[in-house]
Amino acid sequence: MNKQTNTLLKAIAIFVLGMVAALSANAQNASSTAVQTAKLDLSDAIELSFINGAGGTLNFTYNNATELINGKESVTQDLRVRSNKKFKVAVASSSTNFTYTGTYTVNNIIPVSTGLQVMVTANNTGGIPTLQALLGWLGLTVGGGATLLTYCNPGGNQTFTVKYKATPGILAAPGTYTTDVVFTATQM
Repeated sequence: MNKQTNTLLKAIAIFVLGMVAALSANAQNASSTAVQTAKLDLSDAIELSFINGAGGTLNFTYNNATELINGKESVTQDLRVRSNKKFKVAVASSSTNFTYTGTYTVNNIIPVSTGLQVMVTANNTGGIPTLQALLGWLGLTVGGGATLLTYCNPGGNQTFTVKYKATPGILAAPGTYTTDVVFTATQM
């Protein structure tokens, strides 16, 4: 090979290598990234509500002496707790005595603690019923009330069911008696 052919072959080789390098560079995908941190600040969360048509006003109608003496039971009332921590459930009355509406001025006081009781009939909270709740009917008190369930599991559908027994007694004057029953779910 002569010098001129050798130079031409070197030039062709350099050109081919340059083209391969250029094509290789163009064949690579360009990329870029951006990073962002997602931060979740969670606080204690708890919610208590009646479900399945429960809640509202429970009406007890008494038509004879036997019903006044023995009392009447309500239909069951379903409640649900949604909590991100363990919790307990208590029940209380909004007042010491029923509020009376009527015309009688005597025998028109019914203490809530003896006139209205509550019982847990189903527990799907994973919690432990208190001794008072296990004994059956629990009289209502004012204030912090009586604990029904404790150490209940966190979750979005922790349910329990209660029913009431209202026993006004034979001495209660005719009229309408009302009180609010307050359920409280408290995180532990």
